Amino acid sequence: MAQQRISASLFRGGTSKGVYFRRKDLPADRDRWDQLLLETFGSPDPMQIDGIGGSYSTASKTMIVSPGEGEVNVEYLFGQVGIEKPVVDWGGNCGNLSFAIGPFALERGIATAGVTDGRASLVLENENTGTVVEQSIPVDADGEPRYRGDFSVNGVPGTGARIRSRFLNPGGSVTGDVFPTGNRTDVLEVPGVGELEVSLVDVSNPCVFARASDLSLTAAERPETIDGNDAVLKRLERVRSVACERYGFVDDADDATAESPGIPKMAIVGEPQPYETVGEDTVEPEEYDLLARIMSMQKAHHAYAVTGAMCTAAAAAIPGTIPHEFRRERDADGITIAHPKGTIWVGVDVDGEEVRATAVDRTAREIMHGDLYYLR
Repeated sequence: MAQQRISASLFRGGTSKGVYFRRKDLPADRDRWDQLLLETFGSPDPMQIDGIGGSYSTASKTMIVSPGEGEVNVEYLFGQVGIEKPVVDWGGNCGNLSFAIGPFALERGIATAGVTDGRASLVLENENTGTVVEQSIPVDADGEPRYRGDFSVNGVPGTGARIRSRFLNPGGSVTGDVFPTGNRTDVLEVPGVGELEVSLVDVSNPCVFARASDLSLTAAERPETIDGNDAVLKRLERVRSVACERYGFVDDADDATAESPGIPKMAIVGEPQPYETVGEDTVEPEEYDLLARIMSMQKAHHAYAVTGAMCTAAAAAIPGTIPHEFRRERDADGITIAHPKGTIWVGVDVDGEEVRATAVDRTAREIMHGDLYYLR
């Protein structure tokens, strides 16, 4: 049986990597997309050997991009492709890969933008959450995206051109409310853990926050420490699963891993302390506002998910939440979160429980453009 071809691009956005498609190039039958993506990435298989996937959740992602309407220049739909399970989770957004939406749209002729002082401005809308993003992209004299620059991102080798994304009114991205339960803290009854106080917060992506100490952790752990301990992974996923049921994403917590593996994201926060990054650099408490770790598809994130960082920063800015308990206030305009590969700064504009905007700087790069093959 002959294989089919489809035009696609491989981009790095922030600390993630994904395959970008123009919506018009995909099959008209939406029901065929999941199988096409599973074949593209080589799932289910822990090595994704028969596809383009990178064996990590941060490299098993896709963006479907199309022209916008009205004031929106570009619309995009995010899919998290399972690795060991044949599932594509369309439930949330990827903040890191959002930084390559503007460059992809310009490269592929999906949108055009006026250029001011060497930067193109686009308005994006994420279809998963309805969040609108103002994105400023460095371009050359011909209006083409510029990737070389001197801005560094912890978790990405080298430097690149700085892209700024401002996420407007990101609160209630999936549920419609910053605090879906109406509470800044809730108590969950978690099998094998007992009663656990958490904060359920929905900004850019829904998250569940717990004190690291309540789970016999510190929030200074390296990813391999968490991933190498099955008991810890199971404990964290049980918490996330019960939170998933409380959010209303599943009817039964036992179904959360299969039916909603991507959201809510599980995060832990802890007491400030010096710690060693994956690159063996030391990060001192004076360099950050909040020590945290976040999970991605049942594994420890190698750095920090951008949507998770925006939710973490917003939660830390609101009194009464668990992240706020641990926040050190150094910067009135933003919060610096310490993660396994360094730090990430998030600008936050909060008024009471209203999150007006969050802002993050990242880099992006086009790695490949051409044809991908898949079976009928």
